[in-house]
Amino acid sequence: MAVYWHLLSLDAPTVAALWCWSFARVAHIDLPRLAPLLLAVGTWLVYVADRILDGMDRANLERLRERHYFYLQHRTAFLMVGAIVSPVFAWVVFTRMSLAVRLEDAAVFAVAALYFLLVHVHGRAAERWLPKELAVGVLFAAATAVPAWARIAGERLALVSVVAAFALLCWINCVAIESWENSAAVDLAHTTTTWAARHLKALTLTTGLLSLALAAASRHDGERLCLLLASTLSAFLLFWLAHARRHLTSMQLRVGADAALLTPLLFMAWMR
Repeated sequence: MAVYWHLLSLDAPTVAALWCWSFARVAHIDLPRLAPLLLAVGTWLVYVADRILDGMDRANLERLRERHYFYLQHRTAFLMVGAIVSPVFAWVVFTRMSLAVRLEDAAVFAVAALYFLLVHVHGRAAERWLPKELAVGVLFAAATAVPAWARIAGERLALVSVVAAFALLCWINCVAIESWENSAAVDLAHTTTTWAARHLKALTLTTGLLSLALAAASRHDGERLCLLLASTLSAFLLFWLAHARRHLTSMQLRVGADAALLTPLLFMAWMR
């Protein structure tokens, strides 16, 4: 079951929707129920398009993984579903989403679309100035935070620490996956990716301790405390995966890296 959660590109949308809801709880606002769902659908469409395009890139066949071959095999079905879902998604965005949220979402989407266009057109040349792992981590965290961020009337700084912690976790997640799936190519990657891959255990441990320190400083704010503790646990789970990688299959590592970001589920009862 977990394998299909990954192959059907449901992993990233699940993580995005969960952290979107969690950010809203930290900001002490009530999101419309449609907001996390729209974010999940939009994330799914982006990931489906990205994986289909990756699978069509014949110049990098050695980098293809099971998910890419899965999309090549079922490309027609995914394109049909995407063709049905996309217009409905766009209609809901333009008729049900507030202008402020739509504008901030559009800004993040425009930057992401431009970057991924450059990556798919120019390949690794586009990653010389901005590594894909860092770009994906930051943009994913930003898009996830927008629904809550755009609805905060006053102190937006309240979200900075938890969003920054999540962005760091997303970057580590991308680096770990790249390192575990393409270990031979990591040395040729951007300097930041190579460095992070070589120091993955230390990086995850440091991130966990930093999140724990922030949690201790936030002990009087229940929601923030819970989310920072979730970040701590995610970092330690990524540390464990890095430590146990030789005993796990590539698919187990790939699914585990995303599942490690589902820790807010353990704290939902205290963030309501």
